[in-house]
Amino acid sequence: MSRRQRSFFPAVAEIRQYSRQNLPDDLVAGLMTAVLLIPQALAYAALAGLPVEVGLYASILPPVVYALMGTSRTLSIGPVALSALLVANALSGTAELPGSPAYVADALLLAALSGLIFLAMALLRLDVLVNFIGHPVLSGFTTAAAILIIIGQIPSLVGVDVAAAGSGLDKVAATAEHLFELHLKTTLVGLASLALLLLLRTPLVTALERLGLSNKLAGLASRTGPLVVIVVLTVLVANFNLDREGVAIVGAVPAGLPIPSLDFLRLERISALLPSAFIISLIGYVGSISVAKSLAHRRRERVDNNQELVALGFSNIAASLSGSMPVAGGFSRSSVNFAAGAQTQLSAVIGSILVAAAALYFTPLFYYLPKAALAATIVVSVLSLLDWKAARDAWHYDRADGTAWVMTFLGVLAVNIEVGLLAGVLVGLGSFIWRSSRPHMAIVGRVPGTEHFRNVQRHGVQTWPNLMLLRVDRSLFFANINYVGDEVARVASEQSELEHLVIICSAVNTIDHSALEALELMALNLREAGITLHLAEVKGPVMDRLKHTDFEEQLAPGRIFLSTDGAVHALTSFVASNTLEDETEQSG
Repeated sequence: MSRRQRSFFPAVAEIRQYSRQNLPDDLVAGLMTAVLLIPQALAYAALAGLPVEVGLYASILPPVVYALMGTSRTLSIGPVALSALLVANALSGTAELPGSPAYVADALLLAALSGLIFLAMALLRLDVLVNFIGHPVLSGFTTAAAILIIIGQIPSLVGVDVAAAGSGLDKVAATAEHLFELHLKTTLVGLASLALLLLLRTPLVTALERLGLSNKLAGLASRTGPLVVIVVLTVLVANFNLDREGVAIVGAVPAGLPIPSLDFLRLERISALLPSAFIISLIGYVGSISVAKSLAHRRRERVDNNQELVALGFSNIAASLSGSMPVAGGFSRSSVNFAAGAQTQLSAVIGSILVAAAALYFTPLFYYLPKAALAATIVVSVLSLLDWKAARDAWHYDRADGTAWVMTFLGVLAVNIEVGLLAGVLVGLGSFIWRSSRPHMAIVGRVPGTEHFRNVQRHGVQTWPNLMLLRVDRSLFFANINYVGDEVARVASEQSELEHLVIICSAVNTIDHSALEALELMALNLREAGITLHLAEVKGPVMDRLKHTDFEEQLAPGRIFLSTDGAVHALTSFVASNTLEDETEQSG
């Protein structure tokens, strides 16, 4: 196999170097991940409005494909809450009923389109695109999305029918309107599920640690909570025939594995679903790469951003071919996989085999599974997405970041997911453009006895009446050069004895053509006013570009100094010598 093929399939090198000592860890991690994955897969499929078996299908072939192509050793691929919500949101405006064949076909098409978008991004090296989604925007989005998910599960928790269409506020109003029509026994099942799931988290971990278990083992034990709750409540519903008394159950789940098919391909639906597929891909990649890098850093491992796009692309294409919804890296499952000691992606393959076995042989056990328990599983799983601390921290640290969080949050809740995400991105970009167009500038002086130069407004520094040092803390380009020019003119006019003005370029990484022309005009205008413009600390890449122009000729008699200290020595000596010559001429 060629080097290029090996880079395309990182698993090949791991297989060749695989140590049998890692097998027990991978087996345990695969088992633990499958235990968590099965109830989550069922719940997330229901969240997306799909038959529950679709969640199982999404947990079989896609993880195996990622295991072959992904660069993270512990990332667990499968259905996730945010992708499920985005699928439901994308298909809520269609005339198809949730769970219908046409609805399922659209969900598979979304997975295929997402996969193709991932591959296109990889081909064009657009992994940097996700950098335009700042953390405040992502936090505001996930928090609002979690609230939408929770609101959407309330009807299932209490057994009422509520229209799913409309914004988040519409759903809140509709849910509140029907809340008093709740079905008592369904509500009891739902509340019992919530209580048990919450008790099996931190309280269980604390109790087990007090009994002597390590934090790792206690945490893994608590992760089995969703499966335990589902088993207990399924048995309860079956034994007491609660389904006959109005408690909604999953019902018959087809046994077997999906047969690969392209029947979902409907060309007329592509244009309508493409925008939603793009958002699913973007959010899926941001979430996946964040989890993958977080876990990789703990083991000093490396994750290849672009190869992750390739792996996610083919995983989603595999999902569509195997009859399942879009997939991404899940935080809770990946954390369990990591904590259980997974050494390689063999753990994901083992987990997939176990889920496949469940799809083949154990689906009859899901018949009496109450939908309220699935709803509770979803609610508890998304509680970690509620990130109020990020909102508070962002607002206190930077009003612009806080505004981006708020705009994203309100946009998602009050309008829709697309508008909220776009609003947050635009606020973030607008803030960046505003700051870039008004760079911080400081008059600096020398710290006595050193070669360090600091802001005159912050430190006690040495200055000179004939010389001004002006530091610009941003690259110079068309959007900010006029502001810089205005500031230069203002500070120059305030110092009547000024003869030399040095712009310190230590923070200037680029100078575009517009800025270059403006600097030449600035040098001319200052020269006519009796002031010579100089530059100092120009970075190598910037200097390389300037050498291809006649800028140094336009700057003359101004100079470009290697350091600010060098500029001060040269220009203060020049001023001193000129002053001495003038005094000599006058005395003569």
